[in-house]
Amino acid sequence: MNFVMELNDKQTKALMDFYRHNVKISPQPHITAMIKDDNLTITIYASHKVMFQGKEAEEAFFFWHENFDLPMPPELTKPKIKDDYFIPSIGSDESGVGDYFGPLTVCAAYIKDEDKDFLLENNVRDSKLLSDKQIIETAPKLMKRVVYSLLVLNNKKYNNLINKGYNANTLKAYLHAQTHKKMLLKTKDRPKIVVDQFCSEKTYFNYLKAFKDPIKPDLFITKAESAYASVAVASIIARYAFLIHLKRLSDETGIRLLKGASIKVDNLASKLIKQGGMNALNNIAKIHFKTTEKAKALLDSNNPTY
Repeated sequence: MNFVMELNDKQTKALMDFYRHNVKISPQPHITAMIKDDNLTITIYASHKVMFQGKEAEEAFFFWHENFDLPMPPELTKPKIKDDYFIPSIGSDESGVGDYFGPLTVCAAYIKDEDKDFLLENNVRDSKLLSDKQIIETAPKLMKRVVYSLLVLNNKKYNNLINKGYNANTLKAYLHAQTHKKMLLKTKDRPKIVVDQFCSEKTYFNYLKAFKDPIKPDLFITKAESAYASVAVASIIARYAFLIHLKRLSDETGIRLLKGASIKVDNLASKLIKQGGMNALNNIAKIHFKTTEKAKALLDSNNPTY
């Protein structure tokens, strides 16, 4: 399946910079450039449309969809249900998926009717709208109040699973499903389960076929943290766990590890490889990111821009 998004000039530049070692400018007037990797081809058209093809197309599409905060094509999602934001439900969300350094964290949280006033008082909303300071202040309060299940996939295990053939979306799906099972063991009833969409619904359910006794969510929608407080709470706790673990890894390495994936992250990874070799990254980074190849290229050039 092909995945298509429309980008402005600034977004296109960011995309091409991210894949800069694989970019080829096209001589064809209707195609600006092509990006080719082993399992991914990205075609950037002069019309500003960008098409993702290949085995990793879906994962790359959703990665950039989230990074650029783009509207989801209607064929990939159902219309959002306009239920009350504080409706009792179990919501789940993940953090760290776009961060080179640090673990992948997934949280599911159960919101009940009696939690509404507490959540309003604490101004609960999508973690992406909160500063790190706000998340660190808010998350512990939520964790004392709501029933939640949190899973942290450390970098060493993450990299081992990727090497065995799993992709990032498979790992996310498994972690979401596991938090749902743990949540239903903690609750006496069976509330609606809502998942913040990170791939197509069909693909998500295909991932769960390999999971023993999976619990299928009731709703699988984009920007679910804006529609359900349960997902917003889960997003805050998941991001909090990511930040805490990233800080711990920074303390252990003696270097402040950066969030996200950027040129600064490329440079830092290159510095770490120079100091300790590739083994230095296995326990602190997601090795399959393009960042690793960019870091190696910087090292080979003997001109890293630290």
